[in-house]
Amino acid sequence: MKGISYFYHLDSDVKNKLLRNGTFSCILPSYIKHNIKINNNLKIVFMKTNKLFKRILTIIVFTFFSSSLFAQFGELGQVLAAGQGDAEKIFETYLTPYANGIGAGLSTGWYTTAKAHKLGGFDLNVSFNLTFIPTADQSYDASELGLGDPANGLTAVVASGKSPTAAGSGDGQLVDYSQDVLGIDVPIAQLNLPRGTGFPYTPVPMIQLGLGLVKETDILVRYSPSLEWGNGSKISLWGVGLKHSVSQWIPGLKKLPVFDMSLQGGYTKLNSKNALDFQASFYDDFADVVFDNEDLYSGQELMLDVSNITANLIVSGDFKIICIYGGVGISSTTSNLKLNGYYPFPEVNGTQIIVDDNTAKKDPIDITIKSTDGGVTKPRFNAGLRFKFAVVTINFDYTYANYSVASAGLGISFR
Repeated sequence: MKGISYFYHLDSDVKNKLLRNGTFSCILPSYIKHNIKINNNLKIVFMKTNKLFKRILTIIVFTFFSSSLFAQFGELGQVLAAGQGDAEKIFETYLTPYANGIGAGLSTGWYTTAKAHKLGGFDLNVSFNLTFIPTADQSYDASELGLGDPANGLTAVVASGKSPTAAGSGDGQLVDYSQDVLGIDVPIAQLNLPRGTGFPYTPVPMIQLGLGLVKETDILVRYSPSLEWGNGSKISLWGVGLKHSVSQWIPGLKKLPVFDMSLQGGYTKLNSKNALDFQASFYDDFADVVFDNEDLYSGQELMLDVSNITANLIVSGDFKIICIYGGVGISSTTSNLKLNGYYPFPEVNGTQIIVDDNTAKKDPIDITIKSTDGGVTKPRFNAGLRFKFAVVTINFDYTYANYSVASAGLGISFR
């Protein structure tokens, strides 16, 4: 597929020239170029549709990911006042449902039929996946996190009640920290745990291209353009997968006119970052704060990278206008949460609480979160419908799991 990758990275004028002259086939692999005949009208439709889908996707991504899902992240910096160890506990608990929701969204939208393309056939689809965060993962009790470090004289008093995760709603609990200094409890920080977004969903839009290879096998490539907004916020994703027909290897199934069965697997990676602003002035009421380098705390970033791998067994019944499809499978998500930059931390010096450049810590948080949704004994289930009008397709499906996902898509298909 190196030739195809090279083609998509060419300048648009060069692409058009290659297409007009019919030289597109010369950069395809040898087993494809002798079997594909692309007429000029089809080339124009493909190019224009791809540009239109990218514009639509840009609007969707900007609308949802610059809304309340990221609006609360700017407040997370103050969690560092809890100290490095407690900050990791709070960050992980608060963001895990959100990360798992993104992972569930990345695991879906891979297929709208079990039928593979003919050699050189392709489909281009823009999809929107919405994950539903379960109620149990929308709140937590911070008093159960084991905050503080009593062995070293650091006490954390957590107010009663519960705090929301990123997917929950309402205000977080109040936490008061005090440090034992020569037998006296000296207050060093007071913070409200982060509020919830009030949005118990994670939207994941993307573009996906499927291309038919040999032996009823499709290669699947998904992509979302890198988008930036606000003060340094950014999000992008990419993915690659395969779909292979198993019906061709089972004599009884091979003869059925509308029934297909395939195996599908895929990997998707989402990268995001959000600017933070946590300054030493937060400790003014509790500590002696000294500013030697006012720019030390600039460039703070919260990085959240989510990767998902999924495998599915797919079946479908393809009729003239409608396709009924479904699948069972497993999904595994790994999320990495990092804080980049320098952050102010208090330290005890005799009877004083000090915050200065020497007490600052660089890149204090680095957490890996793993989640599996669906397994051999309890797989995920998916069912959907796809409607086809000439070369235009519209699909809707639902994946039932711990983190369930509703999906919708619009595309074009040339088989």
